[in-house]
Amino acid sequence: MKRSAADAAVTRGDIIRAARTLFSERGFAQSTTNEIARGAGVTEGAFFHHFKGKQDLFAEVVRQLQKEFDKAVFEAAAKAPSGIQRFLTGARASLQLSQKPEYLRIVLIDAPGILGHMQWKEIDTSIALEAIEPALRLLVGNKSVPKSRLRATALTMLGLLNESCFALARKDPCVAEDDVIDAVEAILKQWIATNQGAKA
Repeated sequence: MKRSAADAAVTRGDIIRAARTLFSERGFAQSTTNEIARGAGVTEGAFFHHFKGKQDLFAEVVRQLQKEFDKAVFEAAAKAPSGIQRFLTGARASLQLSQKPEYLRIVLIDAPGILGHMQWKEIDTSIALEAIEPALRLLVGNKSVPKSRLRATALTMLGLLNESCFALARKDPCVAEDDVIDAVEAILKQWIATNQGAKA
């Protein structure tokens, strides 16, 4: 039984990896379940044993990419010396990483239309807030601030970064990385100033 579960996990992983390659190179629409199955070395029947369909698999690929993205941002931020600089370093890393071909094609270009805005935002927001909210708390010494205020600021920050990533992807001439980071810094300084008097 344990071996069967382990084998199933391996097969599932193989399918996800094969799908990532095809989705990145050819896009969702041009990647068939048969091709994905062949790339994973399994039958199409095995594919449908693990996933309801191509869209279900695509959502899993997006989740995996988003988790990897957030991990890379966290690792980049951890190299900076101080709290606010760590946040800014992470924000800059997120802008740069978002333009990598695989992430750009799958998460920014295809995902909103294929998954629908609500499902795409649910995946993105649930993962991103797990990193942003603790980081905001750290900036005010882990003081107790109202959850609604914390969430509002985290969503503002996430919205700014997401929209900037989209703007950079479409090469908006009015959006520059340094200006986005300046805007992030302004929000962070206001957050710290507003919550300095919060009770622990």
